[in-house]
Amino acid sequence: MDLSLTQSQSLSPAMQTSLRLLQLNTMQLRGYICDLMLRNPVVELECPPIDYTYSPFSHDRSAPAPRHDPDNPQDYQDQLLSDRAEETDGRHDLYLQAASLNLSLHDSRILKYLIQSLDGNGFLTEARCDIAETLQVSLEEVDHCVALLQEMEPAGIGAADLTDCLLLQLERIASEDEIAPQIVHSFLEQMAKKQYAAIAKSLGVSKAEVMEACEHIRSLNPKPLNGLSGDIVIHYVIPDFYVFAENNQISCTINDYYLPKITIDPAYRQMMQNPELSAADREYLTQNYREASDITSFVAYRKSTLQRMVEYLLQVQADFFLHGPGHQVPLTNRDIAQALSLHESTVSRAASGKYFECKWGVFPLKSLFSHTLNGDENNAVSTAQIQKKIRQLIASESPGAAYSDQQLSELLAADGIQIARRTIAKYRTELGIPSASRRNAKFSP
Repeated sequence: MDLSLTQSQSLSPAMQTSLRLLQLNTMQLRGYICDLMLRNPVVELECPPIDYTYSPFSHDRSAPAPRHDPDNPQDYQDQLLSDRAEETDGRHDLYLQAASLNLSLHDSRILKYLIQSLDGNGFLTEARCDIAETLQVSLEEVDHCVALLQEMEPAGIGAADLTDCLLLQLERIASEDEIAPQIVHSFLEQMAKKQYAAIAKSLGVSKAEVMEACEHIRSLNPKPLNGLSGDIVIHYVIPDFYVFAENNQISCTINDYYLPKITIDPAYRQMMQNPELSAADREYLTQNYREASDITSFVAYRKSTLQRMVEYLLQVQADFFLHGPGHQVPLTNRDIAQALSLHESTVSRAASGKYFECKWGVFPLKSLFSHTLNGDENNAVSTAQIQKKIRQLIASESPGAAYSDQQLSELLAADGIQIARRTIAKYRTELGIPSASRRNAKFSP
């Protein structure tokens, strides 16, 4: 039997968790922290609500909603009765339900006006007295048609606001849960911040009952009309950073608004001081306190690491932020790791899945990483610069005389950039530019 001595290095569970958090983007980290509260009883979170917030780079912040013409109610009625909404319009199904009620022309006119007045979420925000005045009908008739609208599917349609919407859905379910309506009516803000202990104390019930009721509320649809506008799935990106470039000055802000604030439930601190607490329970609480403390430290490390890396990127890729895409300079994981005294894998994890927004748009953080195409340091060219040159060469083509990939390769070589034809084809495809034959076909008779 041969004995040999070897040395190996392994990551501790705490270090593995730290690296895992570093790899998560903002919304993934929010989900991780929220899950922590469910499994760790000593953790309390203050969670900001997830809602649409305008980008600091958005200019159209007050687009007015289309209004109906109150001066021609009869014309408006005729328009609604003959309405053939597109299949992508979520109101189309509501029109069909209204037609199945066999209402009088008078009530049908009011109901269809209500449907058309719904906002994008399915809420009826226009005051009922204003509707009555616009249509020249009584308030009682409007109330009757609003009640008909609120009986339609999906549940919650026609509500005045979010609270009203959730209450309508709870009434439709006819559940024996008495806590959920109280939470919706008085504690929605605390529920959004996951302040379950405070809600339980106010209602005089247990924290477990409050958490169960909140899960019930979260299963409801806060926007009844959302999701009824076709099968198109839109994927939204919440930037992890905002980069501002004005007067040749570049600055960055980390978008950590959505991250919950981790606090410790004081009730468990008092329990720890109880001398009658068993050793097993004390050890259990100690472990949970330690986990909460570790997660807090890991989140702080993640923020500081990302801040350092982004600040370095702002310096190296300043031309991109000042002049736009195509001005990235060569930069790799190794370059950043050496500059910041980090491991390459740490840099890769930190950049993974992260996005930033600047005046040029929203980009993956890794779009600022660009490999060097030429080995000469004095004549290094990044991938982004190569693609920009390819785009410029193709834009300068004469009609019907498009450059082939080989010709593009030769033109770049004449400019001191050695690049293979197949690489040209790859970059051209990434840019969404068709082949030379297809570009020439546009000018053929």
